Amino acid sequence: MYDQDEQQVPVEPILEPEIIPEENYTLETTSERSSFLRRLIVILVATSLFVLFSQLDPNHAFNPVTSQVFTMLGFVVFVLAVVFLVSYIKTTPDQLAKRSFYLMTKRQNNLMEFLVVLPVLMLVFTLLNMFVFSFSPISGTSMEPNFHDSEAVVFTHVSKEYERFDVIILYVGTLNDPYLIKRVIGLPGETVVIDDNEVYIDGVLLEQDFIDQDAVKTYCMGSNNVNYCEFDVPADSYFVLGDNRDGNGVTGAPSGYSIDSRTFGPIHRDDTYGKVVWTFSDFNLLD
Repeated sequence: MYDQDEQQVPVEPILEPEIIPEENYTLETTSERSSFLRRLIVILVATSLFVLFSQLDPNHAFNPVTSQVFTMLGFVVFVLAVVFLVSYIKTTPDQLAKRSFYLMTKRQNNLMEFLVVLPVLMLVFTLLNMFVFSFSPISGTSMEPNFHDSEAVVFTHVSKEYERFDVIILYVGTLNDPYLIKRVIGLPGETVVIDDNEVYIDGVLLEQDFIDQDAVKTYCMGSNNVNYCEFDVPADSYFVLGDNRDGNGVTGAPSGYSIDSRTFGPIHRDDTYGKVVWTFSDFNLLD
């Protein structure tokens, strides 16, 4: 029994702490993952096609993106894409809602946005090299004074039908340096005669304004008579000469003479790569 004068002390209720639900990032994460997956697929497909077309490319030797540096970079990007794809597949639904997972996905997506450029460019360069045009450095002085050592050329291989005086890239497997740059002199079915520094095509004197015949002499090679030789050009073949035919094409400096059809004979069309269309300096693509 309580005393009537005694006052009861009110008891404060115990309040449960308010639980604030974590913000749900499922929509944002899903959007990032969608573009992320597209970039992963592009990387994997572009890299696979690059490897395939590189093996099929008849101009493989001239493809700058098959160098060791580009190949290693492409391999690293490919492996990284595979790792990210495995991680993508293993993602659980509850992870999608978390802010931390959203931020990680966004960072990965930004990285892939940057890295996807490499395999795509490697594939594009390979397709151009395969079907349209290629690059090649010039090594040596066989085409002096018109083409110089350390320069580079762009040559097109859309067609292998050449005209007289076209400068072409060709392959001679018997030489230590088999890739050559030479000038077309004789066409299929013609007879080329070198007689005392003059070149005749089917008995007609050939005008050669691109060289100084007083300085550069056209001698015969591999013959007892260095002043006279005759060549019949078979069908689908070309007779080619370098511009620096005796080594005197370099002003003020000795140089080696041109190895050309005077030595290895007419070259078959199948052993040519294309016609030179542009020359530029400082060929500095990565080896």
